[in-house]
Amino acid sequence: MPADNSCVTLPGPWHHRLVRASGAQFHVATAGTLTEGKPLIVLIHGFPEYWYAWRNQIPALAEAGYAVAAVDVRGAGGSDRTRDTFDTPTLASDIVGVIRSLGASQAVLVGTGSGGALAWVAASLAPNLITGLVTISSPHPIDTFKLGLHVTFRTWRHYLSAFLPQVAEQALKKPTRLKKLLAELSAPGNTGATEAVEHYADALQLPNAAKTQIHQLRWTWGMNRRRSGRKFLNQISRPLNIPVLTIRGALDPLLPSRAWAQTTKHVAGEYRHVVLPNTGYLAHEENPDEVQRLLIDFLNNQSAKA
Repeated sequence: MPADNSCVTLPGPWHHRLVRASGAQFHVATAGTLTEGKPLIVLIHGFPEYWYAWRNQIPALAEAGYAVAAVDVRGAGGSDRTRDTFDTPTLASDIVGVIRSLGASQAVLVGTGSGGALAWVAASLAPNLITGLVTISSPHPIDTFKLGLHVTFRTWRHYLSAFLPQVAEQALKKPTRLKKLLAELSAPGNTGATEAVEHYADALQLPNAAKTQIHQLRWTWGMNRRRSGRKFLNQISRPLNIPVLTIRGALDPLLPSRAWAQTTKHVAGEYRHVVLPNTGYLAHEENPDEVQRLLIDFLNNQSAKA
């Protein structure tokens, strides 16, 4: 078992930083230079990953002229694992705090899966700070986290597993089980995500890392069944008046096309939805070249209109 967080500070065309925000310490992998007039691009991983999920996008976005920060969500990777901090409002507020700690006056959020839900929420919490939003495999949380047939049976199976936290935690710590999970989420035969399984498994071996991610998943999917969760969802119900791009893999086993049926009502600004062929739930790892192209086109279009 790794004794410290050094297993997540992997070498590459990025720099590792620790920043203070929201009463905690966060690990961030950064690249590029923050310049006046250009937003900071904040990459938010999903379950069960950490910042390394964006290993392909970080250098591509920096080479395109953008400052990039891939953040480890509280409880994951090299960020603090604070006691009983599982709720979406806190995790989304963390993202806003990290942006401000990095000195940015504007940011574009890019989130995948549960990280996409945090991106939707953070954009609602800080409308004067967030100037654009891209989510991958993540419709608006108001629509996603409710009972219904808008998601597949496999989605509910993964959700219900969170109510057996000890079993789910032990499964995440085993590379063979984790590899099976990543393969299930990917398009058949695609190894873009499974190639990183050893790194993900190391990060999940860190004290309380797997436990925290399981409980965060459980809180997120239970939002609509909590009074506090329903109150929170009501607070973020106002449509976002910023450009939004949503990306879905055509072979996503968790979220079929109908999961995005209501997304347009949550966006008052320019909105585009893209479906990538031969791609599953983990599009940023399965089809990185196309995701990078879409991200850079989105960012360049916004810069041209500024």
